[in-house]
Amino acid sequence: MRTIVFASILVLFLTSLTAPWVTTARVIGPFASGNYRFVLEDDLRKSVEFDARSDERGTITGHMTFTDEATILEQDVDGAGDPPREEPPAFSMQADLDSLAIEGNRALMSGIVRDSSRPGYIGKWIQLIVEDNGDGRERSDKLIWRLCQPEADGWTPRDAEDPRDEGAWWHWWATDSERRDDAGIPSRNIIPDRSRRCEVLPLSSYEFDEVKSGEGEIQVQP
Repeated sequence: MRTIVFASILVLFLTSLTAPWVTTARVIGPFASGNYRFVLEDDLRKSVEFDARSDERGTITGHMTFTDEATILEQDVDGAGDPPREEPPAFSMQADLDSLAIEGNRALMSGIVRDSSRPGYIGKWIQLIVEDNGDGRERSDKLIWRLCQPEADGWTPRDAEDPRDEGAWWHWWATDSERRDDAGIPSRNIIPDRSRRCEVLPLSSYEFDEVKSGEGEIQVQP
């Protein structure tokens, strides 16, 4: 009798030890992360450090830090017509990421710039697109980032015969129902006061900058 009781207690003890590990393993979702230093055609060093991941509820959180020795031109992303002006080198910015889409070995992240050595960049929407090519021996990892041109404000589409029409506020994901691994493409937002986000295109349509040399690691996990 004592042997049976002891065995039961031992099983419960071992179960309690393994349960947290099993729970943690289940909640790991898609993510993209990296710490990459690289040189493009301008022969100036750049670096990017980022991490964006989805939790068990599908909420995306992340951050990105980018530095560049190249001279950066202030872009007229507000469409005000101001001519671009050249600023001193050593550009940097930090962004909070709240969107993540993964297709194969590519990931697209977007968010808003929270801090920058160029004050004009703060508050702008940004996209970071990366390509994970393994250990980089045969093919280097690739990436590209871009600020998004805000769309002009306009009117909200509405059914004139239905005052309760809320169709313009609906959103959805288009996915392939025959593929469980299809990340899908979100519907485009058409609400004027929220149109300053980056437009999401199919990941296969993005063209990357040619990396002359790079070191570090980029990981994409569907």
